[in-house]
Amino acid sequence: MDALSDDRGQTLVLVAVLLAVAAVALVGLRTLSDRILDVARDDRAGEAAVAAAGSAVADLRLLRARELGHELDRAETAAFVAEPTVDNAARDAAVRLAREHGRADPAGVEVLSFGYEIEVHLTLAGRPHTALLEAAP
Repeated sequence: MDALSDDRGQTLVLVAVLLAVAAVALVGLRTLSDRILDVARDDRAGEAAVAAAGSAVADLRLLRARELGHELDRAETAAFVAEPTVDNAARDAAVRLAREHGRADPAGVEVLSFGYEIEVHLTLAGRPHTALLEAAP
């Protein structure tokens, strides 16, 4: 009697096939799980980086307002944002936080003004992040 023709042999073949399918499914789930976690880590790192960049810009704006003795008006806000030190401070803070999260340096760090408001934009792992700093006019 052939081992594969008897009922026990066929059962063993079926069990082996089912185990192979289960192994493939587990590997696929693990890969998908790793991708999902990596995306979540990228998002958290991007949010932390843009928050740090925004905080650095806010600190500089507060210092400028104290030096002037009043809140920055629209023209002063635009001039402040155009200063290279502001852009550099935002970039340095964003890079530091991204690296602390084990991620690549953010790209496209920009500090923009819209009236009294200041926005900090950056891209990390292909995803854009924005921080908005509002000022009392």
